[in-house]
Amino acid sequence: MSFSGISSLQTVSPSDELARLDRVLKSLEKFDHSQGEAPALELERIIFSLKDNPGLRQAAEQRLLEFFTSDVSRDARMAVSKPLSWIAGPESARALAGQLPDPEKSDPARYVLERIPGDEADKVLIKALDKAPAAVISGIVSSLGHRRAKAAVLSLEKLLRKNPSPQVVYNVIEALGNIGGKEATRILSGYLKSGDENLRLRAVDALLRIAGREIEDKNLKEAGVISNLLLEHRLSPAQRLAAWRVKILASGENYGREIQVALKGRDEMAQQAAIGLIPVLVSRDKIADYLGLFSGLPDNLQVQVAPALSDYPVPAAREYLLNLAGKSPSAEVRTEALVSLGKVGDNSVVEFLVRKAASARGKEKNAARESLLALRGKPVDDRILELLAAGPEQSLRNELLLAACERNIRESREYFLKEASNPTADPALVSRGLRAFGDIGLAEELLKVAFSTEDESFREELAGIMAAWAKQSARPEARSTFFRNLLGKETDPGRQALLITIIGKIGERNSLPLLRSYLRAQNAVVREASLKALADWPEVEARDDLLEIVRTSSDLKEKVLAVRGLVRLTASERYRRPEAVVESLKDIYSLSPRAEEKKLVLSAISDFPCQPALEFCRTLVNDPEVGPEARAALEKISQRLR
Repeated sequence: MSFSGISSLQTVSPSDELARLDRVLKSLEKFDHSQGEAPALELERIIFSLKDNPGLRQAAEQRLLEFFTSDVSRDARMAVSKPLSWIAGPESARALAGQLPDPEKSDPARYVLERIPGDEADKVLIKALDKAPAAVISGIVSSLGHRRAKAAVLSLEKLLRKNPSPQVVYNVIEALGNIGGKEATRILSGYLKSGDENLRLRAVDALLRIAGREIEDKNLKEAGVISNLLLEHRLSPAQRLAAWRVKILASGENYGREIQVALKGRDEMAQQAAIGLIPVLVSRDKIADYLGLFSGLPDNLQVQVAPALSDYPVPAAREYLLNLAGKSPSAEVRTEALVSLGKVGDNSVVEFLVRKAASARGKEKNAARESLLALRGKPVDDRILELLAAGPEQSLRNELLLAACERNIRESREYFLKEASNPTADPALVSRGLRAFGDIGLAEELLKVAFSTEDESFREELAGIMAAWAKQSARPEARSTFFRNLLGKETDPGRQALLITIIGKIGERNSLPLLRSYLRAQNAVVREASLKALADWPEVEARDDLLEIVRTSSDLKEKVLAVRGLVRLTASERYRRPEAVVESLKDIYSLSPRAEEKKLVLSAISDFPCQPALEFCRTLVNDPEVGPEARAALEKISQRLR
């Protein structure tokens, strides 16, 4: 089988490609960005596809240059400048020289020149400095800075001697800072004593940029000269800090001496620079040599020391941070130290963090808790379990249990189970741990706790936990078997009521006959538990039972519970026909014993917009009990039907 036909279809000849380029350039002559970018993007695609073909590249460069220098719109030149910069060489640099003096053409020409490799573009830009009008001088200066053209430094100095406008001076200083080198440094240093504060600060920033690049290039001696020069003059705090950083970095292998000098001195910016460079320069095995220098620093510097030590998981650094977190008079320092302990601590700091979390407040308390969570390794989990086993006081136990939850320590579940029977425990914390780590195997023990507690809300929560455990069972139709079996043997009404509650929360269909049987129990507590279980039933199977209760019961409380359950179940049938749901809700309304339940019905009806719902609400708008609710429901239904 031959594929030669396909190959010939995919091949585009050079002449075709250049013809396509000509067509796109023709369409760009009057180009306006506001009319869309399609022609410009098409040009970029063409140039990108041919830029690696030497023959096509040269031909395309010539065409783009001819277009650039012809009578086209400014937007057209801007559109061509980007793809031209991809393929431009020395010929383009020379051709664009004539465009630089023209304010309309200068910016796109400079865009291309800034990206042409080699010295030719530098020469063109330098030569333009002498002839260009004031309107374009700043741009040309910026382009020389962008190219870091060292050959331009003396020409820029010459330009400064002509007393140009302040903006040009600012641009020259910026460019010299980008170019760098000894000559640029010499020129910029002349502005360090300038009475023009703006000018002086710009010169300082430019010198700092030069020094930073000298350090990157390993020219430490030159960087040191600049830092010493700067530190002899008045600087802003930020500039002084930067100059000290340069000075320390420029010291190379002698950084230790410079850091010690800075920390022992009284220059706060020097101290800040030294502290900030500790993690950059000092290895873990050397950090102990510097800790003694930190001890006498004021709180505003200790705040910086603490995070600087977060890169040193070694005993000496941990000990220093423990001392800061425990003894510093500054809450901010203590908090930062706690945060760093979470990064460098191990099992040895667990008890300290637990005690801090129990005793501190606000940010400090949160920092201690977050650091307990951040500590890495199983030894930390083991230490938390050891402390729990020791039976600490309640405040410490709460923090340990919280940490166990946050760290997902499953082995802690026995402590949560034990805590469930503690009357001084935090119920919410106990519930969280039992839900996270417990399972149906703990149900028998937790039932004992639930049977014995006098806190009704906590008992209800424990019932919910055991129901949640049961729902995780691998046998869907046997999730409530354990509790049904217990209920069949139980004779105590209170315990029966709790077991019924759990069975109801599990919500297995095969439990419904059992719950119905307990509706006829002699004990009121058991009957109420059964009714609540049906009223909270998750599926509609319980609706008939609830309707029967509403129609036959003479007990107001039972009627109220049943009606509320009916409203909830009926309103949950989102996919029934709205008219059918409304008919059901109207029946419930007629059976409602109080205005409160009637209002619930009206609220539910508004979620099923249809004509019968509108008509029903209209009949009630003047009702003294539910008039406002009927009007609100009517408005909501009307809006949804529009």
